[in-house]
Amino acid sequence: MIDKANILVVDDEVETVDMISFLLESQGYTVIPAYSGAEALEILQRGIHEPAGSRPLIDLVILDIRIPDVDGYEICQVIKQDAHLKYIPVIMVTGLGSVEDTTRGLAIGADDYVSKPFRAAELVARVKAMLRVRAMEQELLQHTRELAALNEINKAITSSLDLDQILSQAMHGIRQILHVEAGSLLLLDEDSGLLEFKKILSGSQERIVEFKLKLGEGIAGHVVRDGKPLLVLDAQHDPRFCPRVDEAIGFVTRSILCVPLKVKDKIIGAIEVINKLDSQFDENDLWLLNYMAGSVAIALENARLYTELSDFARELEKSQAQLVQAEKLAAMGRLAASIAHEINNPLQAIHNCLHLTLKKPLDEEKKIRYLGMAQEEVERLITIVQRMLEFYRPSREGMAPTDVHTIIENVLALSSKRLQHGKITVTKKLAPDLPVIHAVRGQLKQVFLNLVINAVEAMPQGGELCIETKSSEDGEGLSVAFTDTGVGLSEKEQENIFEPFFTTKATGTGLGLSVSYGIIERHGGRIEVQSELGKGATFTVHLPLNNPT
Repeated sequence: MIDKANILVVDDEVETVDMISFLLESQGYTVIPAYSGAEALEILQRGIHEPAGSRPLIDLVILDIRIPDVDGYEICQVIKQDAHLKYIPVIMVTGLGSVEDTTRGLAIGADDYVSKPFRAAELVARVKAMLRVRAMEQELLQHTRELAALNEINKAITSSLDLDQILSQAMHGIRQILHVEAGSLLLLDEDSGLLEFKKILSGSQERIVEFKLKLGEGIAGHVVRDGKPLLVLDAQHDPRFCPRVDEAIGFVTRSILCVPLKVKDKIIGAIEVINKLDSQFDENDLWLLNYMAGSVAIALENARLYTELSDFARELEKSQAQLVQAEKLAAMGRLAASIAHEINNPLQAIHNCLHLTLKKPLDEEKKIRYLGMAQEEVERLITIVQRMLEFYRPSREGMAPTDVHTIIENVLALSSKRLQHGKITVTKKLAPDLPVIHAVRGQLKQVFLNLVINAVEAMPQGGELCIETKSSEDGEGLSVAFTDTGVGLSEKEQENIFEPFFTTKATGTGLGLSVSYGIIERHGGRIEVQSELGKGATFTVHLPLNNPT
């Protein structure tokens, strides 16, 4: 029941209004009289414009049906059709007592009915019953609004992974729901063991204050240390209150409600709200703040995990880049002997040409011919070194339209001497009109070179390497197959071939195929192997036309 309810009594008979007023005021209620329909409507409309958060001006209306200017039916209809007034209970009073009047009144929304002459006890009982219903409806309406607001706060703080944004949205939402003057959110620094003020909200303004509390210091310090909420209605006279907080913030705390922030029974901080605006803090406020603290704690933990995951992902990406570069250098090492031989040939030719030109008595025509030969070898040497540098240097290139056939030709040119020395015959079955794909060219070149070198090493006595390209049947990608006639792989080796550090050779890092697999996977593709011991192996690279990443 609403204590000290305001009751509007509407009747054009002064004696009736006075009698009802005396009866209700003796029960502790406040009576607001209205002697006409127009006056009653003016009082009701005035109540709509009360400040937000305050109680409506009128809690119940006792309404006579027969009023000269605006009858009771019309006033009741206005009340029940107005969004702000419709929850006010209406008791209609008539001197007729007919079934038709009662039915009509109830049909347009009246909550109860009494007939003149009525007994005092009956009227008081009906008023109390209506106020009980009114109180329960108001409580239910308040809870509905609070739950809606809680839901909005939950959506706001769980839709973000930015710590500062979570703190800000949480404190503004809490202040709005609980109607408080100020609030703050503190987090526990595990290294120092101190509570840090991370977000302070005074009015609608956010403030930054460099201030820390020890565990057990101040209301928040007690809450975090003991893991239990505190409701303090007279902060200035509470021995647990820390005046230094008010001094640092420039605030006067009268009352305070503080609850711990918990994640899986681990206390990570506290939320406190200060000075409730329209009343004193109560158990409902404690329940609401505890509920919101749970949501905030989960959002903070998600933000922390996301930050850690992002840091880990960056480190992993850095490590992968280093691993790719290391394997690239290892691949160059495996080509070193043939590359040295390839470089040495033009160098020797240049040396011989220059020696003959400088040391031998040659006519001008021969000198020009030898210098021309030296120039051709220099250009050949530049081409060789350029190919090496293109492959060797760390790449920062991104996705770009890539012709797979061009990559294959570059890789074969780079490994030509190794293939020649290994007595490997290369057969190319390149599909006409193979579509261009989006790829990181340097990485694709590294994968293909690694597969070519692996094929060479699988054929120590020489053999044949077939490189075949095809468009996929669905037109969404392509494949590049590297087939050798080497020693082949066992089923067990095929199961582990792409695992880091797994190798079938006496020497080697065992990272080449693992790194290649990771590169192709990041391109949205896959590598497959088909082999049989003694019958060679086929490594097929499948790539989409457009990388999903």
